Formats: sequence, structure tokens, C-alpha cells
Amino acid sequence: MSPHKQSANHSQNHPGNFMLKEIYDQPQILSEIIDHNTRSNLNQFKLLGSELSTERLNSFKNVLILGMGSSLHAGMVAKLWFERIARIKSESDNSSEFKDRNPIINKNTLAISISQSGETADTLSAIETAKEMGATVLNISNSANSTSNKLADYNLPINAGEERSIAATKSFTCSLLQLYMLAVEMGNARNSLGQPELKKIVDELKELPIMLDDLLKMTSQIEELAEQYYGYKNFLYLGRNLNYPIALEGALKLKEVSYIHAEGYPSGELKHGPLALIDSQMATAVIMPKDSMFVKNLNIVKEINSKGGKVISITSNQAEAVSNKDNNVIYIPDTSELISPLLTCIPLQLFSYFTATKLGRNIDKPRNLSKSVTVE
Repeated sequence: MSPHKQSANHSQNHPGNFMLKEIYDQPQILSEIIDHNTRSNLNQFKLLGSELSTERLNSFKNVLILGMGSSLHAGMVAKLWFERIARIKSESDNSSEFKDRNPIINKNTLAISISQSGETADTLSAIETAKEMGATVLNISNSANSTSNKLADYNLPINAGEERSIAATKSFTCSLLQLYMLAVEMGNARNSLGQPELKKIVDELKELPIMLDDLLKMTSQIEELAEQYYGYKNFLYLGRNLNYPIALEGALKLKEVSYIHAEGYPSGELKHGPLALIDSQMATAVIMPKDSMFVKNLNIVKEINSKGGKVISITSNQAEAVSNKDNNVIYIPDTSELISPLLTCIPLQLFSYFTATKLGRNIDKPRNLSKSVTVE
């Protein structure tokens, strides 16, 4: 039996809604996207065909990424990827704020809009603003016939398939994947990546679906953590650098499906106010894979524990994390710092799902929410 089929079988143990199934869809879908985009050249990506040539990708002076909700969080990760990999000045912005701030963009700007539905009103307005100011707009959407597709100059499909749960799971990871490959493609076009580095990136990405399958084998442990924590009324989610947006996404998922108050912060912000909230009634999730930020995050965990706070750590550094005995730990497979967000988001999705299940929530259709926000 293939790893992907094993994952599907795991999700059948919890029937009755779409969110868990869509979480378990992710290894197979991401595998298909990676295979499709590396088929012609095993060591390169070619997402946009002849639409955006190497010369055109190399001509942009800056990148602007626009979105709302989960799409905004994906864009925040991508901003860092474009800067690190393609070495191009990048920024991300909330679509609803962008159009009202008199932004400085021009014909040298590649504006990337992200909208799962392609119908998000604020993002459509932001696309129009970006085009009026001369930017080239690349739209990333999960709907081929959406309004955003028609407004944009170029389109890159998310290719997540139908997502029926209101809370974004597979559309989020597929957006991340497409943005990561686009950053790599631009980095190649701009000669900021050497061929050995490019090959290493592609080879690692081909292992991603297997790592996701391994991660999903921890479902039972994450369900046990949800049993332990579902009674808490407040959560903090902390992360640094590439995983700060994942902290925001984790907090959003918990709010959406469980109705528990949750906030995401950069880990370094803890001592600038949020530390006052820490006590035995405050739960904190710290996203701390084995990367350049690990030691700083480990110190944050110790600080929270010293104040009586309860911590869940998402980490890939087992030896050092286990030494912190007050900690509940979720291990992700060891991987590079660059693609860690594609792994760290998965346990947070599962934790939100199982917490909402314990609370008896309507997981696929949370109160007051809709899949597509079509009004400003």
C-alpha cells in the first residue's frame, strides 16, 4: 500500500466532515503538483510556461504579495522566500489595507494576488489598484473561471482541487507550494541560485510528500493533545521568521473552527507585552523547527514554563526539546529551514480540527463564516 493510501485510511477513522479528509489529501495533491512541474526538467520548475519568460521574470525590481486570511499568511511566508531565494525586494500586504495606503508601485512591480475563491472583494479591489498603478499582476487562485483570473495579467492555479470545508487547509499548503516554486523559478531566472543549489532544492521538495505522510502518522498524539487542551479559553501561537506567519495561520485555524480566542505573534514580541498574559490558564504553541532561530525559541519556551504557562512545541530537534520536561512536543521530520512552513502548518491544522471536535463544533461550516468573502 502506498503512503498516500495509508493516509487516506487514517482519515476514514474520523468520518463525518470534510476538513480532516482535506488535511489528509495534502500529501497526494502536493506530490502531483511537484511531479507535474518537474516533469520536463527534473532539476527546474516551469510553472508559467511561456507566459512569463525568464527575461520578464528578471525584469521586475520588486514583488508585492496581496491576500486576506490564510492567503495573506501564505503571502507573508512567500515574501521571505522571494527575498532569500530570488534576492528581490518583496513585501506582503493585507488586500483591504493596500488599496487605501497610497502604495508606491510601478511598472517594475510584480504584484501577486492570492485568493482561494478568486472572488474575495478586497483582493479584487487591490488587483485593480495595482494595475492602475502600472504593476503586472499574477493571480494565484483555486478557481479557473474566477473574477481574479479575468482581471490579472497572468494566472497560476493553486491546483488544490475542490475544498468544501470553510477553513482552508489543502488550499493553504498548495498556495505555499506554488509560491515556493515560483520564488525558485524567479531565483533561477535572476541567477541568484547556482545549479547545485537549485538541484538540492528540487530534490528536497520531491521528498516533501513522504515527509507529510510521516507527519500524519502522528495524528493520534495530536488528538491526545487536543483532549488535554480543549478546555483552555485562550491560546498564543509564537513563531519566528518563516514560521511567524504559520503562527498566525495556526491561531486563525483554531479561532475559525473551535471559537477559542487565539493570537499569533513573532516569538520575539513575547516580552514586549504578551508575557503579561502568561499563567496556568494560558496555553502557548511555539513553532520551533531546527533552524537558525531554534535556540531563541527554546529560550522562549523556558521563559513561558518559568511563569507557569503551558506549552506545545512543534519542533524537529528532539534531543533538546525533550530535555524540557514540562513541554508537550510534536515532532516534524528534519528538513531545511526554507520548506519548514509546509510541514509545521500540518499539526496546527490537526490540532484545530480535534479541538473543535471535542467541543462539538460545526467544523465544516463554522458560525458567521463563508468560504468566499464577496463584500468589503
